[in-house]
Amino acid sequence: MLSASTVVGGLALIGCSSRAEHETPQESSLLDPDRGPLPPSGVENADEFVFFSEEESRTVQAMVARIIPGDDEDPGAVQAGVPIFIDRKLEMFEAFAEPTYREGPFAEGYEGDEPQTNRNTVPVAEEQLYRYGFQSELTPQEFYRAGLAGVDRLAQTRSGSLFADLDEDAQDALLMVLDAVQQRSEGGEGTSNVGGGSGGNGGSGENGGNAPSSAEMDQAETVFRDADPGAFFDTVRLDTIEGMFSDPVYGGNRGLVGWTMIGWPGAQRSYSPREMLYGTDKQPTSMEGLTPMNPDRAGGGRGAMEQPRNGVHSH
Repeated sequence: MLSASTVVGGLALIGCSSRAEHETPQESSLLDPDRGPLPPSGVENADEFVFFSEEESRTVQAMVARIIPGDDEDPGAVQAGVPIFIDRKLEMFEAFAEPTYREGPFAEGYEGDEPQTNRNTVPVAEEQLYRYGFQSELTPQEFYRAGLAGVDRLAQTRSGSLFADLDEDAQDALLMVLDAVQQRSEGGEGTSNVGGGSGGNGGSGENGGNAPSSAEMDQAETVFRDADPGAFFDTVRLDTIEGMFSDPVYGGNRGLVGWTMIGWPGAQRSYSPREMLYGTDKQPTSMEGLTPMNPDRAGGGRGAMEQPRNGVHSH
């Protein structure tokens, strides 16, 4: 996963060109269907964190910087404002997007013989666990705070420093451990074929020193306490991807660098029949930068119905 993310970050240099540098058009050109897109205004106070503490924001920025690396010449997650996207998402929404079972007892997967039951868990065969949906005792906000604290505790346990203060190789090695925990929880081998550093004092791992060892994964699960380390890493990874490629009005994808990277035109009013057949090179456009609807028609533009249809009336 980390290797693939590094490739994504590297592609930004290819995709980002002068097309992503938009100038605000003159007022007289606002109704011009062929004008360039307006630069999105994004969120208010886009350089200030409103949910994360100073220490939490450093950890978030360091994590997303390793998931999609970049710099000012080759924008990655940090340059695209992904940390602010995650910050605003947690500040605005109190619940998970996915329906979530919040009260115990919680389903707990097992393999082999069924374990004894207790008041807090319900034993479920591992292959049937998916039927029980998403479960969490923590809110998204609590989950993020517990997860970020776990990342720093694990970094201190392995290397004696906070995660944001580690070098990139040590950061990659730690994130590989979290990724391996997630794979193991999903029934995989729990070892990754992704390259990385030695992981500081955490050990060189198995399989030639590239994959985290079982001891490293067990250590992460112990150090993280309330938050599952694999699930937390998976959440941050998905939020990073979402912030990199969502509409800029939500705080990420600044300068439309994510869409420019992959050649995605974003929100567009329409495509001509020729464009539908042969493709288009339209510039990426934020929802805020859309041209007015049907500006070529006087009196407010044409109606929604192009052709009359039986039983349907246009008002």
